[in-house]
Amino acid sequence: MKARTELSSPLAGRIVQFIAFKRMQGYDYRAGAEELSRFDRFLAGTGYARPVLDFVVLERFADQIAGLSHSSRVGRLSTVRRFSVYLHALAPESAVLPARLVPRSARAVRFYPLSGSQVGQLMAATATLGPNHGLRAECIGLLIGLLYSTGLRISEALALNLGDVDSAESTLFVRRGKFRKERLVPMSASTCEAVDRWRRRAKCAKSGPGCPLFVCGRGQRLSRDRACRVFRRLCSGCGFDGPPPPRLHDLRHNYACACLARWRQEQEDIDALLPVLANAMGHCDFHATEIYLHIHAAALQQASEKFRKHVRHTMEPSP
Repeated sequence: MKARTELSSPLAGRIVQFIAFKRMQGYDYRAGAEELSRFDRFLAGTGYARPVLDFVVLERFADQIAGLSHSSRVGRLSTVRRFSVYLHALAPESAVLPARLVPRSARAVRFYPLSGSQVGQLMAATATLGPNHGLRAECIGLLIGLLYSTGLRISEALALNLGDVDSAESTLFVRRGKFRKERLVPMSASTCEAVDRWRRRAKCAKSGPGCPLFVCGRGQRLSRDRACRVFRRLCSGCGFDGPPPPRLHDLRHNYACACLARWRQEQEDIDALLPVLANAMGHCDFHATEIYLHIHAAALQQASEKFRKHVRHTMEPSP
């Protein structure tokens, strides 16, 4: 975003500084920059001339977007509020967008629990995929197993190169995770063996250290859209439906929940181990990992409900 040429309000310079500040912190901030560009157009369109913000213009902005969807209003107002806090720190006379203007809602837990045997079913079902030099089925199967056993984000897994795999140490090197963080991710012995088998496919694809780990077609990196489409097809074929339907990202959720379940079974101190899980999953702080405590509880509740339905069905008298 070329903010200096696109922004035209009296606060354009401060907005450019704020966007640069967020990117310096490691955020991509393309979405935030677009939201602030809209705010700048609003200020310019209303003829706002002050070098700082006041409550009147902030309330007018909130009123103007009142007809948008809940999520759009939350996104725009939250971004403007963060900018207003930044500007207030530089110029104390500048107003901060009141928190009461930002719509609130409970965070929904979007999760499809998958057991280890169900993940095995999905991996076995890849045999039904069309032949593509023997690569497609094995590639998708490895991706599913890797996400489930390591908790990697989909983008992190698909960005892996062959040189990022250290078989001797059983680790994966994530070069650019969320917030551009680098980290080493451990692999179990079985996962490491599966990755090594896949790496020995030099006759099917390029095998240099800078070549992609997950490929399709003529050695091209597997795209997220294609991986998600194939995963949905496999889930449908295995009878894993919603609501909500399973997603590739749910494999990461299931990894976290499996860790929590194992720690509970071993009577470990989960609160003390949350930072360990946060580091393994690439979270900036362990508070972001706390969502998996709620997801795990939701999974238990869903399993309990399925069991009750099964009991009611088996105890119903035959016609």
